[in-house]
Amino acid sequence: MQRLFGTFPDRGAGAALVLLRLTVAVVLVTHNSFCPSPESEVLLALSRIAAGFIVLGLFTPIVSMAAVLLSLAALWLCTEPLGSALLIAILISIALLGAGAYSVDAKLYGRRRLVVVRGDNKMG
Repeated sequence: MQRLFGTFPDRGAGAALVLLRLTVAVVLVTHNSFCPSPESEVLLALSRIAAGFIVLGLFTPIVSMAAVLLSLAALWLCTEPLGSALLIAILISIALLGAGAYSVDAKLYGRRRLVVVRGDNKMG
């Protein structure tokens, strides 16, 4: 699972990724709510689930690519090319960058420090 995640930037870059994830989640939900087609209810429900995972930063690369597929479906159903194209580009960027240090992914799959103690010390 570690190969799926790259680095987990913190400080300014990590805060920027939190802001980006929040913004994308809001756009993902609101963008699909204006679609007038009958299939939009299922699309909106799946978009809300994906937005929740993106906000938490849980399984970010997988969920972001799933949200790309949802956005492609919204593009096909709702015919708003510019908004969907920008959202797709940002979702692919999040999938490639990862969630950052301030996410559930970082807590579950982040780098850990391993301290090795030498076994030469004998007691006694």
